[in-house]
Amino acid sequence: MTKNFEGPGLTYILIRMVQLWGRKTVKKLWKTRTLQVSMLRARRRRQRILKKEGLRAPLAIALSPTMRCNLSCEGCYSRFHPQEGEMSIDTIETLVHSASEAGVFLFVITGGEPYLRPEMMNIYKKHRNALFLTVTNGTLIDESTVSEIAACRNILPVVSLEGTLEQTDRRRGSGTFQKALDCMRILKSADVPFGFSAVLTHSTIETLGSGQFAQEMVNVGCTIGFFNELIPVSSDDLHLVPSIEQRQHFRKSLGRIRKREPIVLVHLPDDEYDNTGRCMAVSNGVFHVNAQGYVEPCPFAHYARENVSNQSFKEILASPFLEAIRRHPTVLQCGDVGCSLMHNRAILEKIAGNTGAKATSMIFLSNEADNSSARKYEADNSTAHKKEV
Repeated sequence: MTKNFEGPGLTYILIRMVQLWGRKTVKKLWKTRTLQVSMLRARRRRQRILKKEGLRAPLAIALSPTMRCNLSCEGCYSRFHPQEGEMSIDTIETLVHSASEAGVFLFVITGGEPYLRPEMMNIYKKHRNALFLTVTNGTLIDESTVSEIAACRNILPVVSLEGTLEQTDRRRGSGTFQKALDCMRILKSADVPFGFSAVLTHSTIETLGSGQFAQEMVNVGCTIGFFNELIPVSSDDLHLVPSIEQRQHFRKSLGRIRKREPIVLVHLPDDEYDNTGRCMAVSNGVFHVNAQGYVEPCPFAHYARENVSNQSFKEILASPFLEAIRRHPTVLQCGDVGCSLMHNRAILEKIAGNTGAKATSMIFLSNEADNSSARKYEADNSTAHKKEV
């Protein structure tokens, strides 16, 4: 599938966020300057470890402190992850400390619902020079929690919605749309920068790409928004996937909205690809640590060789599995399925087998891993790439 990618890179996104925050109050301006200095220091650390030890530390990593959630949204990949054996808070603290020392600046805290582990707040408070983007459904965030977030000054809550009230409640449960808006209202009243996250499905992509939704999010106070294409992990999710025509139309609409609205809008995974269609996030070293501590190349690629519970951050940066993915000529190339590693799953499985990586989610561990959706993606790609593995 040939595509023309013109999305912003992660560095640009962070800089644009800081610019928008700097236009606000004195408190936000103070935070903006603090984050700018922290970004520069993190960059020097990454350059130092690359020069001295030949290790490429990423600007950002994703971390799921839990895969548990108080909601049950249709098509959510977290439902296939084990919910037992979560990392201890000490293990997470060690990871964040080591990653920060290596130059990681942005921690995307996802899951599951991350606010089901309120002890994470102590980590956010301790690491003031890092930015924590917490992806949340907003239902567990009350005024007391917002007071703590405001005091930390390095937490960016991103609240999930699906479009309209009807669309959100249909996928997330009755009343969740209003709870998400209530969360945003409290965040705004506390002068906390925040954003939204919305999943692009076959039934919501037109609403989300109309421009009215982004305008409404600006009006409620959002300074950043994430549009995430639904990635089918199971054949049961295929009916939720937007068509190619829908995705192309959304991309054009997004370009116009970006020029018009004072908000940073990110389209994932499209904005993660360079102009050749290669995933920049994974190739630049970004990875995901799941709730059991396993280091996956991304939240949708459920294979891992290393675990943060018994391996150092530098050992993780030198992972043969992750390095093999980054060096492979085609596994990071985009396709009809938004995530390149899911589209090229047959190749990913070969790389995993060759480097000793194991499946980390129930659907990948079970015999259902060879379900009809997986066979479809593999059939589309395995013949063309067989000689390259």
